[in-house]
Amino acid sequence: MARCLLAPIGLVLLSALALSGCSRQAGPTLVPYTSPEHGFTIARPSSWPQADTDQGRRVWFLPSPMSPNEYPENTATEFLVVMTRTEGGPLPENEVRRLAMTLLPMHGVSGFQRMGSSTDQVAWYRFELTGSTRGREWASVGLLVTGPQRLHYVVCAAPLSEWRTRQKLCDEMLRSFTPGDLTR
Repeated sequence: MARCLLAPIGLVLLSALALSGCSRQAGPTLVPYTSPEHGFTIARPSSWPQADTDQGRRVWFLPSPMSPNEYPENTATEFLVVMTRTEGGPLPENEVRRLAMTLLPMHGVSGFQRMGSSTDQVAWYRFELTGSTRGREWASVGLLVTGPQRLHYVVCAAPLSEWRTRQKLCDEMLRSFTPGDLTR
């Protein structure tokens, strides 16, 4: 009788292990990237190629390479981008909110808040955004870090239909962000 019970129990355990392996797909491997020009560091998926636009002031990481004559600003719905601007600051919150809505094609911003890591010299803001590229909607999380001489605007986005599964990866990338020297 014990043998008869062990076979179904073994099948149940094997099925549970197989299902748990399927539902826990490993995410992409993150590797640090440090901008030689702007000094920030962020973890990004190792398989995502880099594309620079706006004369190197926008550093994009995309799941697949762009075709020639394509620009992420016009085509990407899944991306990690760090935009750097020379801007004396730290900027006041109303200016940061305005800026957050103008740098990418946004529909709306929510959850906008100044973070506890802010100081008198460097202000950190976190927010959630929705936007669209060529009619395809995306959701994102972002940071805007503003210091004495420059700011970084960091956004991680995924298609709206895939946001629930991608948000954890985006949050992990944003947590890794360090702005470098904002005084130059």
